[in-house]
Amino acid sequence: MNEIAQDPNALRLSKFGLTCFLATVIILPIGMILLLYFSLPKAADRPLPVSLHLAEVNGRPAIVLKNDSDAPITNIGITLNDWFGYYSGKPLPGGEEMTVDLGSFERKNGIPFDPNSHQLTEIGVYAQLEDRSRGIWERRSEHLMDELKAESTANEAPQS
Repeated sequence: MNEIAQDPNALRLSKFGLTCFLATVIILPIGMILLLYFSLPKAADRPLPVSLHLAEVNGRPAIVLKNDSDAPITNIGITLNDWFGYYSGKPLPGGEEMTVDLGSFERKNGIPFDPNSHQLTEIGVYAQLEDRSRGIWERRSEHLMDELKAESTANEAPQS
């Protein structure tokens, strides 16, 4: 006798049964993901209480970031045009300012941001708030560098 032969009384899965099983294995997880996606509330990031302006530091353009809240913010990340980044793990106390030279912003491959060759169109500031949630401050404009320079000179002008 052949020892490898199957028992004729053993359960077998027909082609239809296999098709139904595979369809269930594929459709059920996708259906659960869609159900959760449409039924759960959307998570929203909180606004970050900061203000930002340009300044000249040692003849080079720099960004001055001020924490407008009373609480410190930590894990500060600043991005320029979504390509150039800067990260500071130091906490920024409430009411204090942090100055970052534009040459300190680098791509992942180490190329620094050069305001003479790159047009600044977007700035994003991301930080951890006191309650450990994430706060975001973003600004976009085709002429962002000119707008920030104009705001900085307007703030420095004596008010009468």
